[in-house]
Amino acid sequence: MRIFYLITKSEAGGAQTHVQQMAARLISQGQQVAVMAFPGGWLEKEIKKLGASFYPNLFLGNSFNPWLGFRAMKIIKQALVDFSPQLVSCHSSAAGFWGRMAVKNKIPTLFTAHGWGFALGAPFLRRHLMIILEKIAAIFCSKIICVSNKDRDLALRYKIKRPEQIITIHNGVEIQEINLEQKLLQAPFQIIFVGRLAPPKQQSLLIKAFSELPQDLQDKAEIILVGDGPQKTSLECLIRERGLLNKVKLLGQQDRERVWQLLQQAHIFAFLSLWEGFPRSILEAMSCGLAIVASDVGAVKEALSQGAGLVIAKNSKLALKQALIQLLKSPELIKKLGQTAKQRVTEYFSLEKMIRETEKVYQEMLRC
Repeated sequence: MRIFYLITKSEAGGAQTHVQQMAARLISQGQQVAVMAFPGGWLEKEIKKLGASFYPNLFLGNSFNPWLGFRAMKIIKQALVDFSPQLVSCHSSAAGFWGRMAVKNKIPTLFTAHGWGFALGAPFLRRHLMIILEKIAAIFCSKIICVSNKDRDLALRYKIKRPEQIITIHNGVEIQEINLEQKLLQAPFQIIFVGRLAPPKQQSLLIKAFSELPQDLQDKAEIILVGDGPQKTSLECLIRERGLLNKVKLLGQQDRERVWQLLQQAHIFAFLSLWEGFPRSILEAMSCGLAIVASDVGAVKEALSQGAGLVIAKNSKLALKQALIQLLKSPELIKKLGQTAKQRVTEYFSLEKMIRETEKVYQEMLRC
């Protein structure tokens, strides 16, 4: 099989991790893989390490500017002639749109939606524009994979494609070996938040809620913020204003190996957002046996059902404070939630399950 992956950016992220995982597995089986993305990021390095072809496209970005899009399409078409794939797999909104418009399903084409641009909570104009664009692009692919049932339901609600052409394959993560008993002996408790310092993520909500906890609970814990972005300066100001310079660590962007290390050391994972798809970072935290507290957005409940975490109202400082108080007062609750989360991710969201189900779709498309 010769498969061509198309994704907007090569920076580290959930969609990029999915592409890297699938590429690594296919290459290990002797398949031929090529990836196209805006160059210069983590994914480009990983694909080249695997010995696969990487095609840079400087016109891919978050913009749907037609001038840039047409130039991106020209480069996509040139790469397809050069690589001659049997199947095209598109990921992320912009590359998913321009890729499908370039290929027009002349080669069997699949789109994986890692969260829709018209998810509930997204800005009004963006939501309605993305519904139109996704309906147009959906004409030019055979199937759409959604990474959660919530996203599939959303696609069906807006009639993006026929029900039999939209399937759910949950994200999958590596299962980590963690000694939860030993971790609970470590002090202070670490509350970690991994995500870009930009909307829709809400690192500021965590800082504000933590600053209002009773002093004895603040003394038991510290916050680790992993990520970079335009809100870094304002977060630094907020940390100073709240007197938390010795309690909040802004670590900036970290490579994936370091993120795994930080998750393995932490106790509580905070995921606070105004809107979302199906966050891979929650699955990674579950794999490390962390107690999760997360906003009720997107498919968060889908990941954290069966008691695998605390789901709170979005944008609620009060609900977050109550959850943190509950956790910091009870190490046993942290342990119980961590054990349940790890059990659930092992059963439903393993990397092996995701790869097996995705390969099955590839084979079905090639047989058509």
